Amino acid sequence: MNNEVYSHLYRTSEKISQLYCLPKVHKEGVSFRPILDYTGSTGYNTSRFLADILAPLVNMSQYSVKNSKQLAEGLSSFRLDEDDILAFHDVVASFTSTPIKESLDVIRERLEQNPEWKYTTLLETEDIMELLESIFSTMYFSFRGQIFRQKFGTAMGSPVSPLVANMFMEHLEGKLHATAPKELKLKV
Repeated sequence: MNNEVYSHLYRTSEKISQLYCLPKVHKEGVSFRPILDYTGSTGYNTSRFLADILAPLVNMSQYSVKNSKQLAEGLSSFRLDEDDILAFHDVVASFTSTPIKESLDVIRERLEQNPEWKYTTLLETEDIMELLESIFSTMYFSFRGQIFRQKFGTAMGSPVSPLVANMFMEHLEGKLHATAPKELKLKV
């Protein structure tokens, strides 16, 4: 790692992320989505740096879609048979339910299998893993004047969190599809 990158990633900020909540207007009842204002915090630069490195490793599943346009195009020519079932799934609290240790194992495997990320950095796999572990073991935030540490999952608001959550979900979906009985395999 050169001095410029090191200086950019070295934690010098004293700002602790602030927790705020947004209402889930699409859900019944009054539930909230906790989000950390991670911008300018001690881990923001490292998280943003890692997100840029990991971005090419996401959406590699045949069941992933990049956006609603790609989904609409894929479904435009798709026809359901009479005995087909149209099903969607949703993960409850995806970010905070993402298991960190297992996610880090998935990331390590993807880094080792796909060399595309090496064009964006001089870091080695171990360097990236150490930085990720550092980010996820130091998710501190302030709420109502008290400081807390997030113990489970990833923080909504950290730039690297969506990538980690998506990679873990892709891994989980791949395992489910590989072991599903033939009559339950997905068509699309």
